[in-house]
Amino acid sequence: MLTPKSMYKKLFGTAAILVTALAGVQAQAAIVGTSGSLKPTIVSGALPDTPDNRIDPNTASSPFSGVVSINIRYNNAAGERESYICSGALVGKRQVVSAGHCVDTNGNGAVIDINKPGNDVRVIFNNNGSQYELITATKVSMNPDYQGFGNCPAGVNSFCVNDDISVITLGRDAPASAKIYKISNAPIAEGTHIIMAGYGTSGDGTNGYYIAPDFFVKRTGENYVDLFDLDDEQGFVAGKEEVYYADFDGAGKDLFCEQFGVCTPQLPNDKEASIGGGDSGGPSFIVRNGELMLVANNTFSGIWNADDVDGTFGTYFGGIVLGSYTDYLNQATGGQATFVPEPGSMALLALGGALLGGLRRRRKQ
Repeated sequence: MLTPKSMYKKLFGTAAILVTALAGVQAQAAIVGTSGSLKPTIVSGALPDTPDNRIDPNTASSPFSGVVSINIRYNNAAGERESYICSGALVGKRQVVSAGHCVDTNGNGAVIDINKPGNDVRVIFNNNGSQYELITATKVSMNPDYQGFGNCPAGVNSFCVNDDISVITLGRDAPASAKIYKISNAPIAEGTHIIMAGYGTSGDGTNGYYIAPDFFVKRTGENYVDLFDLDDEQGFVAGKEEVYYADFDGAGKDLFCEQFGVCTPQLPNDKEASIGGGDSGGPSFIVRNGELMLVANNTFSGIWNADDVDGTFGTYFGGIVLGSYTDYLNQATGGQATFVPEPGSMALLALGGALLGGLRRRRKQ
């Protein structure tokens, strides 16, 4: 029988956490946890699908016009220049939701001081064809419960990816053509269909990662939620679902179905996707009434077996369920984010999904 402890050991075995830098930028920032094989992109299926097939046109009519790339720059403790890429989503005229580790300067939850000379956070909007607009942030907030990637609250002996959220406030309004996304604060269940977007490392399910992240190239893909982590402050045995996990299915591989009996649907080869370095902080959406609604931000990917190749079929990824953090998001956005509760009919569907899924990680026994 699979126990929460044995599942934890399997999911978080060895290696480090990496935020991948953009090729050509001055430095690469690495955030290293105490254990785990997670990496803080959008990866395509097998041929004839390719990463080029997943590129968003970056036009105002795109449903992803509010998905941004982010450049974080600062001098580290050794005086070395750091400059790297993350992704995010616009939730107000001046408010962007991203990952906490994107704005963490020491791996232990130290939010970047943008008032310090040489430090800044710049948000790039790509929604006008070949043109773009860059806006510098005037405020950066990190979820106060986030203590660094992999770091748990005192007394919790585990590897924690919970609470990994930041809010970036822009110095002026975003372009009028950029979509502002509502946030769903309804619970999500195993089998929830998600649509991801980001600017990160790409590749395909056969070969893994081989295309560098790019501030101006946005890719999209889809998957189904498989598993969850509960509240790390409650030792993973109570509270809301804070972290989601999804596997990258293809070439006969369905990781969580094989390992845990969680057999969510598998998407067609030209839809199924994973994420990678630089997609950190990028959105996962659900579709409600024909509208993209923000349900999570994407923060890590990982390998299952030591001989697996990053970004190939049989690996997995996940992120933070934003509906579990509405208090923080409301405070950090100054009330500018719009939250949408679950309608009654959707609640029934979610209950059905929970009954069918049957497994949550570290659930209360």
